[in-house]
Formats: sequence, C-alpha cells, structure tokens
Amino acid sequence: MPLESVATHTYAARHLSAVERLTALTADLAGDLDGGRWVPGPLERTLASRLLLACAGDGQLTPPRLRETLWEGSLALTYTGEGRLARLLTQSCEVAEEPVPEAESVLAEAVRLLERAARSGAADGDRH
Repeated sequence: MPLESVATHTYAARHLSAVERLTALTADLAGDLDGGRWVPGPLERTLASRLLLACAGDGQLTPPRLRETLWEGSLALTYTGEGRLARLLTQSCEVAEEPVPEAESVLAEAVRLLERAARSGAADGDRH
C-alpha cells in the first residue's frame, strides 16, 4: 500500500466516531475469530469470562468494569492475541463513557463477541 494511502486511511479512521470505530473493530475481530486468525488464549478467555460475569446482573459494559478488566490483563493483554481483546475493551470503554443512542447496539455486539471469545477453545471444534 503506498504511503499516501496509509496516511489517508489513518486520517480517515481518526475522524470516525467511537461507535463507528467499535462497530468496525467488532466486525473485524468476529471475522478473525470465524476465520481462525484469532484463537483466544487462556488469559483472554479468563478475562472475557470475568467481565461477562461482572455484567451478569445488568448486562452493561460499564467503564469501571472495562477498566478493571484491562488492569487485570496488565501489559500481557496488549501482546496476547496481538492485543485484539485489549483493543476491544478499550474501544468499548470509550463508547460506554459517552453513550449515544446508537451505542447500545454496538456494545451488545461487543458483548456477543466477548461471549464467543470466553468460550472459544473450551471444547474442541467449538467455534460458534
């Protein structure tokens, strides 16, 4: 990709709303999970499971819950799975901090992806 294309893509991505960035990231990560390019490891599965458990009462991905999960993952989470889960949690936190009407549906998609990540690899052949 020519340098000017990279610069244009980067510039355009910066001007997307937080909801648009999370929507795109969730779709990309779901594609990676479906295509086997991302197989969440033990750290990612554990953190996703803990976050989902914390949200079980009200189903909400709140900024404190997301930040706590990122903190628990520490620096290792930014390298594990090429930082995919860390990016998802960070972007979800940004959307949850300043909710807009369309945020609810994209956060629900993020929750569904977290559910898949939490159970990924739990049983051989479980890719749903």
